[in-house]
Amino acid sequence: MSKPIQVLLTDDSPTMLQVLTRLLSAQPDVSVVGTARDGEEAVALSRSLKPDVITLDVQMPGMDGLGATERIMSESPCRILMVSGAPDTDLSFRALQAGALEVIAKPQGAPEDVARFGVRLLSAIRLLAEVPLVTQRHEGRSTAPALPPGSRVAGFGLTASIGGPTALASLLWLLPRSLPFPLFIAQHITPGFTVGLHRWLSSLSPLPVEIARATEQPRAGTVYLPPDGHHLRVGPQGELVVERASGSTFPSGDLLLASMARAYGVHAAGAVLSGMGEEGAVGLMAIRRAGGLTFAQEPETCLVAGMPEAALRNKATEQVVSPETLATVLRALEGVQLVPSTPGM
Repeated sequence: MSKPIQVLLTDDSPTMLQVLTRLLSAQPDVSVVGTARDGEEAVALSRSLKPDVITLDVQMPGMDGLGATERIMSESPCRILMVSGAPDTDLSFRALQAGALEVIAKPQGAPEDVARFGVRLLSAIRLLAEVPLVTQRHEGRSTAPALPPGSRVAGFGLTASIGGPTALASLLWLLPRSLPFPLFIAQHITPGFTVGLHRWLSSLSPLPVEIARATEQPRAGTVYLPPDGHHLRVGPQGELVVERASGSTFPSGDLLLASMARAYGVHAAGAVLSGMGEEGAVGLMAIRRAGGLTFAQEPETCLVAGMPEAALRNKATEQVVSPETLATVLRALEGVQLVPSTPGM
């Protein structure tokens, strides 16, 4: 049997710490090595205990979860899971930008909510324990690839998971207000946090960031996110399609990118950014087979390189770019307005 996952729990509620310690300690593959009541204590214990995973409450008296994340990642890097009682707070996403890996919502207080939270927390801890620990961010070394002459796109899709918010932030703030095509984002996210992601990206991007509405025709120079708990794709007439998601991985990057290949053909373009697993590789291949442009984030610049590496391994793209280099590519691309075909014609 492999060594149990060593976890440091942080919460300003002694009752919550007691409940979570009891729940996690009942699992043979998890060991709670310590508990902390505030950020300062979490920072100190992270140095002495060196756990595999730390859970950090976002809002705590004294040093909050953001401050603790910044200190831990600079002094004793660790896999950090943010636990937020307010899913729409931008503190959660600022903590992700500072190095935290994931964020989940705290229970609202009912016993059944606490039980469901315990299951989600355990699943997240097991997932993050498999993520390679990144102790230093690497600057991108890629140069902007030469684009085929006359490259014109009708829309650009981006899919990401763990580490995606940081990559998206690095990309979006470098884009011009006059981008001549729409951007579509499929960022894997815990239910309840889409509003916070929308607000955070809106504060960083010169482009308007919107929650997609069904049947709407996307506008150039606009960034679209799917509604909370939904997938986003592009319909056959170029319209936005939103549909309720099921399963554990959503929104689906494969679904988004494959729909763009069908709707836009050679004028489709997409990129797979930081994330764990292989999601996005199939959709990116669909764009490549349609003659569109495809890219993968440079693995060295990823918080988790699994998704870009899968896209490269499966030959869905040969173009490797950092988020900053991808911004240069997007600024160089021309847009094209496709005229929807008339049904029955």
